[in-house]
Amino acid sequence: MDYIGEVTINGISCAVGYSKKFKWSWMATQLNTFVFMAQTEDTIAKNTIEKFSSSCLEYAIKNNKGWPRGLQSAVGSIAILQSKNVDRSASDFCERFSKKHFSAFEIPIVFDSTKSIAYRYHQKPLWGKIYYPFFTKLISTITSKL
Repeated sequence: MDYIGEVTINGISCAVGYSKKFKWSWMATQLNTFVFMAQTEDTIAKNTIEKFSSSCLEYAIKNNKGWPRGLQSAVGSIAILQSKNVDRSASDFCERFSKKHFSAFEIPIVFDSTKSIAYRYHQKPLWGKIYYPFFTKLISTITSKL
């Protein structure tokens, strides 16, 4: 994972990392993954993480430097928002299936720093299922260090 730098998403300063991977096991596709990490003192509610995640995906698509989406290429956006105050609506939202997008993955994650718990998807969706072992490992590696 390469470090891109600091950006502001929805008024929240966050660090951005980037990874470009090609695997034959992904049906010979390239996955360009952006990881956004941010902290807030505010309570994270569903609308907070939903807007943050959506804006992170927009940033990832706009700044994607790989092959065009859909031509053996996809973009992944992992948005990790950390707080001591996490509303149940936010954790419930993150544990559901991710929203569907054309050749792009939007993965919202809320990290409750008081409990050291990362709330993320429980099941892998059928569409794009081949990428989820990679996403799961990457998310676990990152959140285990928070």
